[in-house]
Amino acid sequence: MEKDNVIKFLNKYGYRYSEKHNSIFVYLEFAQQVKIEFEELNKITISDKLVGWNFLTGIIEMSLKNALIYNFVGTIVLGFMSMYSEMQENSLNFIPLFLIFITWVILFSVFYIVKLEGFKNQIIN
Repeated sequence: MEKDNVIKFLNKYGYRYSEKHNSIFVYLEFAQQVKIEFEELNKITISDKLVGWNFLTGIIEMSLKNALIYNFVGTIVLGFMSMYSEMQENSLNFIPLFLIFITWVILFSVFYIVKLEGFKNQIIN
């Protein structure tokens, strides 16, 4: 795959991108960035990153894989907090917050994964 073909594709479909040396940075929706590196002839490397303010990690920049791990750990911590608050005699109930958090994480995780994999398939094909 040649760099010129990828640039033609990006221009054809109106993607925002920037070029640096042998790399192209493509800016997808909701603060998702894809880096396409042209290392050798007919070999490319595609990596992703959530940048700026995004729906999974807030302002922390990290790859989608790390964001999923980060949110999994957050879900476990919030789950334990919800169970602990239910055992106490106070009136705080974290179960609705926990369910909203899980729904939020699943919804945006699926969105980002589908967007990234769809873009990769378009670039490869």
